[in-house]
Amino acid sequence: MLDLLKKLKFGARVLLSKSGGQPETIDLHGRPTVLMHAGDGPPFVYLHSALGEAFLWLPFFQSLAKNFRVLVPTHPGFGQSGGFDQIDTIEDMAFHYVELLDALGLDEVILGGVSLGGWIAAEVAVRWPERVKKLWIADAPGLWVEGQPLPDLFRFLQDRDELRRLLFHDPQGYMASLVIKKDADEQSMVRGFQAMTVLARLVWERPYDPKLADRLRRVRCPTLLLWGDHDRLVPPAYGEAYKKHLPHADLKFIKDCGHLPMFEKEAEFIEALTAFAKD
Repeated sequence: MLDLLKKLKFGARVLLSKSGGQPETIDLHGRPTVLMHAGDGPPFVYLHSALGEAFLWLPFFQSLAKNFRVLVPTHPGFGQSGGFDQIDTIEDMAFHYVELLDALGLDEVILGGVSLGGWIAAEVAVRWPERVKKLWIADAPGLWVEGQPLPDLFRFLQDRDELRRLLFHDPQGYMASLVIKKDADEQSMVRGFQAMTVLARLVWERPYDPKLADRLRRVRCPTLLLWGDHDRLVPPAYGEAYKKHLPHADLKFIKDCGHLPMFEKEAEFIEALTAFAKD
């Protein structure tokens, strides 16, 4: 990672951590961007969902770091990453991330994300296809699918039982209870409302990009579409829609899984991503 940091340009300022997986802050054109990283190998950029799983170095990040140089940035407005006042659209997020790649000296990366992160990754890939060596998208919105409107996530925020039902195939399972606790602490509640504020700015008026479907033909690289077969928030039909428009895409369903495969089916999630990215 130190070699990567030596390549920094455009005035990005990095505060070096002592060990992998610890947060560092890059001053990206006045937007303080928190970044965690670990591992060696091809650069693998993970863009997080609106759940904000980038706040901690989670076990599945460490598993991926056995084979890749894993970089996990926190979106503007989430956690301690700033720049929220400069972000109005998903397109703004895409430009933020290509500038981050520039600042880190990364000409080509394995790029992807879950849910919101997957949508952002798709928007980066259609604009700068030469920067994406491989693309993966898991349980992501971004397209309009006739007859499959997305449920209103915001109305479930005060009912944690319903939120678990929406996000997990097994809402009574261990991981559902761990990720969405019955009685969240104050810090978690504040982070949750902060994340929903950012998400509302991005998707409140229109939870999809009407131009994305036509632009997906610009993606040159191999693409993995990874979907929970019981995703109630972004149904499998969205995976089918992405596959229809992407020229080099494979669609893989994870059995008995909801919207968050990295938690509900971690082993299958890691296995699928590793096999795809190493191939």
